[in-house]
Amino acid sequence: MAEYLLLDDFIDFQLVGVNSSFEDSFQFIYHLNLNFDTSFQRIKDFDFLINQQEFFFSSYHWYDDHNKIDYHIIKNRPSDTVFKNNEVDLTQLFPADFPLISRYKNCNYILKITGWEDDIDNLKIPFKTNNFIDNIEIYDIDDISEADRLIF
Repeated sequence: MAEYLLLDDFIDFQLVGVNSSFEDSFQFIYHLNLNFDTSFQRIKDFDFLINQQEFFFSSYHWYDDHNKIDYHIIKNRPSDTVFKNNEVDLTQLFPADFPLISRYKNCNYILKITGWEDDIDNLKIPFKTNNFIDNIEIYDIDDISEADRLIF
């Protein structure tokens, strides 16, 4: 009898949408680290390929040693586009503006939490709403169709 691996077997994280008044990710992370007990650092951009176009999403990482939880913050909109082919394409004239995770289309950042073993209702988010974090949205990972985009 054959065994099948399901995509759900690889999704061992939770996603949280964050809406901030800071569109610039450097500003957002700076204020996050300044106001909360976090130490996010810039890492290599998260790249995603759609129709031969590579889109880049600003990414940050912090590992919470005390709680043994891995946090990634990824900007929900692409920052730059590089085309794989050399053909002239009219889409090069317009900046790409689509959310990486459409369930969080009104959020400009995605928080990926890996290592959380408890129920989603008890999810440990290392920050809260304040003067620069307008909203935090939490959905069950099973309700997010593009969650597989963040398997890394």
